[in-house]
Amino acid sequence: MKSASLHGLRTVALLIGVISFHSASAAGSLIRDVIWYGSGSEANPVVTDVLLVDGLIAQVGSGLTAPGATEVIDGRGLHMTAALFTARTQLGLDELDLELTTVDSRLGEFGLTGPAFDIQYAFNPASVAVNVNLVEGVVYGVLAPRVGPDLLAGYGAVANFGTGKLLARRTAMFGASGAVVAAKFGGSRAENIGRLRRALSALPGFRARGYVPNPGEYSRADMLALGEMVKERKPLVMHAHRAADIRELLRLAADFDLQLVLSGATEAWQVAGELAAADVAVILDPLENLPLSFEQLGARLDNAALLHAAGVTLAIVVSDLHNTRLLRQHAGNAVAHGLPWPVGLAAITRAPAQIFGLQVGRLQQGSAATFVLWSGDPLEV
Repeated sequence: MKSASLHGLRTVALLIGVISFHSASAAGSLIRDVIWYGSGSEANPVVTDVLLVDGLIAQVGSGLTAPGATEVIDGRGLHMTAALFTARTQLGLDELDLELTTVDSRLGEFGLTGPAFDIQYAFNPASVAVNVNLVEGVVYGVLAPRVGPDLLAGYGAVANFGTGKLLARRTAMFGASGAVVAAKFGGSRAENIGRLRRALSALPGFRARGYVPNPGEYSRADMLALGEMVKERKPLVMHAHRAADIRELLRLAADFDLQLVLSGATEAWQVAGELAAADVAVILDPLENLPLSFEQLGARLDNAALLHAAGVTLAIVVSDLHNTRLLRQHAGNAVAHGLPWPVGLAAITRAPAQIFGLQVGRLQQGSAATFVLWSGDPLEV
């Protein structure tokens, strides 16, 4: 729980700045009396001093001194959190949805590949959408391809929007299972899972040399990409909403020892215990709270709270890429419907990094000095 004094704030949580210090001076910079939300201890923010040296958080504590510091910042009343991290986005891949020449996140209906598609080559750090979201605290993001002609969309990457560089490439395989995908394979969900099961079953006997796929089978490049995912235990991020579809994905993951991550997950609360038992993390938009289709009939506002109560690791995202900057607002809505406040903050900072095996999105001594300063409670609009 947050302290009563923080809950009592009435100031608007305006972004003060996304700050990444890379000081050339050993003296560094000192921020005094800032409200510190250390990663892993978000429930107990403290007022403290923070010393920054050579791009790192060198020291945290009261009454710090830094003789010869290049800069001393008065942090009184300001809230310091880790930089925001969106676990699924197309920032830097898509510019205008209706202008196809600016959409690089997916292949068209006649695309020749699925699993072998690799989104890393399309990232454009100069995208206007990137900077619009960066100035509101979104520094890190998992770039995810959208499903095109196949249920598997291909490999994603992780970007640092502040530096304009990729932190990790071929981070995870992305795909989807549901009505939209089923329409590509004769209209039945059965073929969604069936196609993937057949491909995974064929991997042990697959040999790239001399491989000639039969009609409807994956190409050599696709099989190699799929094999890389399985061998290196890279996450398989599957977008699904219906509880029955989620259960089938859980069975698939168990049968082939896959590192499954669930995305979308409107009805995930119905299988929360099974997800927790299988250690499957969930990426969701808390505002997907209405049944927009028959596979989302179980939509509810406390989905995130119910999943957390069952022990599921959560990452919160915004479905509209152009409004990714609303991450903290969406986390705040989840908190308003029962998700503990510290978990809400973690779901847009360190939890996404944890899901994808990265050491960013953290606020702790020794970590990179990349953080956000806010004028009030960061989850309060």
